[in-house]
Amino acid sequence: MLPIEDDALLGIRRSAVYRTAVWLARLANLVLLPVVVWGIVSVAQIAPTLPQPVFMGAWAVGCVTLVPAVVLFYRSGISFGRRGLTWVTDERVGNAVLRDVFWLRR
Repeated sequence: MLPIEDDALLGIRRSAVYRTAVWLARLANLVLLPVVVWGIVSVAQIAPTLPQPVFMGAWAVGCVTLVPAVVLFYRSGISFGRRGLTWVTDERVGNAVLRDVFWLRR
């Protein structure tokens, strides 16, 4: 996996494909994170468990938005490499993606 230059990373982050991938990842997080938190709270027996159709529906919507987001990140120019059982990218690029997904850019 070759490191991405600063100018290339800036160009990737400005592309429409990248911005679409960021919004799809945000939508997936909007659906998946509350389900994960609710699951942890329900295992601790603080809240009732989610009905199975709601739980499975949320996972389906989250996966349907997250998989195209990863494909669009790849199509925008971000390279992924395989390390063990996980997919990794350059640390700088990974930090930029996380920053863009979880914080609105100005």
